[in-house]
Amino acid sequence: MQVAIFSQDDFPRYGVGWGLAPRQLQLDLASAGIEAELLDADALADSSRFNIKRFGALVLLYGNAYPEAAFGNLQEFHRAGGSLVTTGIPFTHPVARQGGKWVDLGHQGDVALFGPGGIGVGGFAGPEPHPGPVPVSSGDPLKLRGFVEEIKKPSPAPQWLDPKSLPVGVELIPARGDLRRPLVALLVHKSGPFAGAVDAWTYKVEPGERETFETRQLLGRAIISVLERKNALDKTRIRRARASFDALPVPKRYTNVVLPTVPRRYETLQPKMPRPARQLLVADIRALSPDEKTLLFSLQGLVNRSQPRLYLLTDDDDAFWLSELQRQGEIDGQASVADPWSLLSTFRSVFRGAVLCDPKIYVSPCVGASICGADDLLLVRDVALAERLKLPITLDLRGKFKNNADALHFLFTQVAPRLDPYLACSLDPTVFDKGALDSLIAARALIFWVTGPFAQNQPGASLEAERDELKARLAKMPLGAVIRGFWWNGDGKGFQEEDGVALASTLGKPTLVSDLITNLSVFSGVVCEKLVQKPRPAPPKLDPSKVYLAFTMSDGDNLCTWRGYFRRYFNDPARGTVPVGWGIGPGLLDLAPTWARWYYENATESDEFFCDVSGAAYIYPPSWGTALKDRKVALRWFYGQTRKCMEKMDLKTLRLMNVRPEDIAEVGKLLPDVGALFPDYGHAGPERYPELTYKLPSGQSVFRAATNGSGPENLAGQIRRRVGKARPAFVNAFIWNWGSNLSDLKKTLELLGPEFVAVTPSQLDALYRQSLHRSFLDASD
Repeated sequence: MQVAIFSQDDFPRYGVGWGLAPRQLQLDLASAGIEAELLDADALADSSRFNIKRFGALVLLYGNAYPEAAFGNLQEFHRAGGSLVTTGIPFTHPVARQGGKWVDLGHQGDVALFGPGGIGVGGFAGPEPHPGPVPVSSGDPLKLRGFVEEIKKPSPAPQWLDPKSLPVGVELIPARGDLRRPLVALLVHKSGPFAGAVDAWTYKVEPGERETFETRQLLGRAIISVLERKNALDKTRIRRARASFDALPVPKRYTNVVLPTVPRRYETLQPKMPRPARQLLVADIRALSPDEKTLLFSLQGLVNRSQPRLYLLTDDDDAFWLSELQRQGEIDGQASVADPWSLLSTFRSVFRGAVLCDPKIYVSPCVGASICGADDLLLVRDVALAERLKLPITLDLRGKFKNNADALHFLFTQVAPRLDPYLACSLDPTVFDKGALDSLIAARALIFWVTGPFAQNQPGASLEAERDELKARLAKMPLGAVIRGFWWNGDGKGFQEEDGVALASTLGKPTLVSDLITNLSVFSGVVCEKLVQKPRPAPPKLDPSKVYLAFTMSDGDNLCTWRGYFRRYFNDPARGTVPVGWGIGPGLLDLAPTWARWYYENATESDEFFCDVSGAAYIYPPSWGTALKDRKVALRWFYGQTRKCMEKMDLKTLRLMNVRPEDIAEVGKLLPDVGALFPDYGHAGPERYPELTYKLPSGQSVFRAATNGSGPENLAGQIRRRVGKARPAFVNAFIWNWGSNLSDLKKTLELLGPEFVAVTPSQLDALYRQSLHRSFLDASD
């Protein structure tokens, strides 16, 4: 009996991790002797391609989300006795293709139930907490014991199956939990509209090093158990299948790691180039192909290593910042280069030849770019381009590697020793033509990429092995080595943001988001020791009947936002009419001080910059250094760097991300000079006002985010609800920068009314402290 696995590019996932690729599960099943086919949304909707005659079971890896157009055929499949292996809270979010994109149509919980229009997989029991451990059931049909770790305390919202949602005729067999609260279970449809089907309900494994391994075990064993109950496998094949999953390699757990001690050759957190030449050569490469741009970026990196002399125009933002370099006095002028290819002759002495990538290995350009930095070569992705330009191929990577993991192993073991041990970059080869390469090659960075679960159709992709190679490399890099670029290039493409930042954090490596930036090999040569924010007025007089709120704009740690995105905000005529706190990443002072200076100069008295996120660069404080032998040393180092960065950029407040109250308190002790902490990337759960705004024993004010999402009505409603009747009140109104504008903030204030007053983050802190002092004096009287 063949198994179908739903696999669709760019399809959203909810309530399930990104770690397991449909292709990986297909390979796991093949090794277990079970034939599986990957089907996209169109195939699932086509009864001639997906039906009970061809398939006995369907695996849905996308959690709550399912393709709306396929629902009718899925329902018929289930009614015919076809089995469903589900993840997340299944069949609660229909997704439709609109305008070439997948769009979530919103929560529709009845679809999962047993009514006339339901598909009959059962309902969700709700997010009630569980008082204790959730053991593997004594009669576990999946044979999970020994392959999944004990759940001592389930997540705040575990995906419980609600037994009350199952009608008579459906037998519930728990595999994890019990009959009252099953977390993993088989549903055997003995009668009713879905008689003959045997379904599996699973859950989202806790994030961490074992997440993908346990998800593979969970789903693979669920499929075997479903087929066993349907008598689709004999005992010999069942034993073989389970033995195959028994033999899956357990991921190495990194604990008590002692990182190497390596001298850093520069004092700043990021490497800087020498000062730019007073006259820059400027070439407009907008009309060139992606491969041509990539080659010239590699040339630019080699040229600018000794002194920034070459500037490449890719869009209007490059032109703007070039003029700003001259306005700020960093250069005297520019000389236009009519033919970009003449640069190969002009700078023939800086490169020794070229490295040719292998189109059959997805990460080959990463290996090639790293070798360019180490050995002074140009990066060529197409042999025809090399032939046209008459470039000598010094190193040909074609046929050198079996797959991506093999390529990464070579990169990490053979090339890395010739590179900067404190600088690596996670960069998808598909964005090499968008910039970033010049500064990475100039600084001799280690450039890598992990393909991600939805990119396993790419040449050479080998997700699990790629991850293993990356983990091993991170464990051998010194404390504070920075990961530039980004972990994500689309859902399911790349290591993924949360997983990448968390893994790097555990091993003491901060992330600096900087994947889509050009000409950093020029800008990082500009010297700026310190920036001072413009004086801001004192806070308004404290009125105990008011609610004071600070709008705090997100994603300023992403250096890409400062290249152009936030400049659109700053050019908005509405700016200055409402106070705004702008999160800013300290890495900007090292890599693009020209940009930072422009924003500081153009700030109004209503604009205030604060440190974003969660300090000197992007980390998750609860994860930081947890795999290291001495986590305390790692914490002191990171927040020591943060303190220095904040002082250089005149930043008084700090946003933390992915933190619990105990993490906030821990950071507070390490930053005694910081007056206020603004935790959370959007509202993180606390509903009571005293849980959102309070003071730490170490003296800092804490303003946890009271809002998430975007839209004036949404923001105003959340603020009102979470403040309640508290007066005076002091609120961190988190603003998601990608979905908001300044007019939205003005409209939010209008909806809230005159009782609500917007202030800057530091003014919010000052007013809150005044209120505490007044309360103390009142209590003393």
